[in-house]
Amino acid sequence: MNLTFRHLFFVNSEMFPQEKRQVHETHHQKVSWVYYCTIVLGLWLIANPPTFGYKVPAMVWSDILTGLLLILLSYFALKPYKLWAQWFIVFLGVWLFIAPMVFWAEEGAGFLNSYIVGILVVAFGIIIPRQPGIKLFAQPGPNVPPGWTYNPSSWNQRVPVIFLAWVGFFIARYMGAFQMEYIDTMWDPFFGDGTRKVLTSDVSKSFPVSDAVLGAFSYIMDVLFGYAGGTHRWRTMPWVVIIFGIMIVPLGVVSITLIILQPVSVGYWCSLCLASALISLTMIPFAVDEVLATLQLMRYEKKVRNTSYWTSLWFGGTMDGGSIEEKKNLETLLELTFRESTKDFISRPWNLFLIMALGAWTMLSPSVLGYSGTLADSSHIAGALIITFAVISMSEVCRPLRFILIPLGLWLIAAIWVLGTEQDAAMWNGIISGIMLVALAIPKGKVVDRRGSFDKYIK
Repeated sequence: MNLTFRHLFFVNSEMFPQEKRQVHETHHQKVSWVYYCTIVLGLWLIANPPTFGYKVPAMVWSDILTGLLLILLSYFALKPYKLWAQWFIVFLGVWLFIAPMVFWAEEGAGFLNSYIVGILVVAFGIIIPRQPGIKLFAQPGPNVPPGWTYNPSSWNQRVPVIFLAWVGFFIARYMGAFQMEYIDTMWDPFFGDGTRKVLTSDVSKSFPVSDAVLGAFSYIMDVLFGYAGGTHRWRTMPWVVIIFGIMIVPLGVVSITLIILQPVSVGYWCSLCLASALISLTMIPFAVDEVLATLQLMRYEKKVRNTSYWTSLWFGGTMDGGSIEEKKNLETLLELTFRESTKDFISRPWNLFLIMALGAWTMLSPSVLGYSGTLADSSHIAGALIITFAVISMSEVCRPLRFILIPLGLWLIAAIWVLGTEQDAAMWNGIISGIMLVALAIPKGKVVDRRGSFDKYIK
């Protein structure tokens, strides 16, 4: 069957065999209750502006028009082959996250309502019923990729990411509430007034929207994309996995960039910003293996079936070989996740934990040893990068990235002479830290799992 991007939204039922149509229609009938729920959410949105006394006209019209569209689209979505209506409900849910940020909503209640309703709309639009038309497009196949020893889309692999994203969301939302002037004070357990000064700095104000609310939006999208799809999604919903990976990895990079800017450009540290950045980085090792499995699928589809990458991105595919992972008892999912996460944590290479500690010391050493200027800025930047690549290298998929730490170690040594210093403590700190970093970056550590053809790249 020759599928194009248009078929994601507009399908003719006659394109598919009777068996596929029957499965699709049965599935749609079972989940059609979600569209009655979105009708109610549309009415809720229309009632929001007068109920909560909206002051920003753009937010008034946004909620009213979004509510009307939700009601109209939900009516069409009740028909099994109106995929375009089902998709646009999801887009409206995402818009509800964006609107308060774009229009700088002045009402905390309106901001909170938009997020709650947005979460419910996306959940009813794509998480509970799954991707519109998924029963028409999905092909049978394994949920453990060929050559792999585990399923990268299993729930115990995704629960840690979802949990971390929720924690990150609450932290970012708290900081965003201060930037949006819903609250007047900002708590910082370690750096006193540092968080407030960072959030009101010229760097933060240079963003057209609240950077903390933007972070909250990114985290909530991580949560929703973490929930979306079943345990076959690495091959049935590649677009979800790819977007999930894109949102997590760049978010970690942006977070560490903002941390670098704190002491260098702002001159203060922010405890909540550091916590948010650490959460973003910790999420990366949990997400990259699922992205790898999806990329292997897309390459397989191109090589074996000559399916374009664009087509396999949106419609998925299947692979010969592999296996079916036994279903886990949902009552023990959290227990299973905790047990396997603890086992994974214990099996991480010891040298990477020491490197993380060394990176933290490098960032703090200017304050502890009392040196400043360009060399101090260099230490702040190098320390942040050391922690970044150490955390990412915790993933067996990304283990080769630890070699980037070697030139960073050499720079710690060279920076003393390139940038100059008259303090013996700073000089010896750079030399010793650099030598330790180079030595600690060499050991690969234990590799437990297998990932098919990618194993040869894990050095």
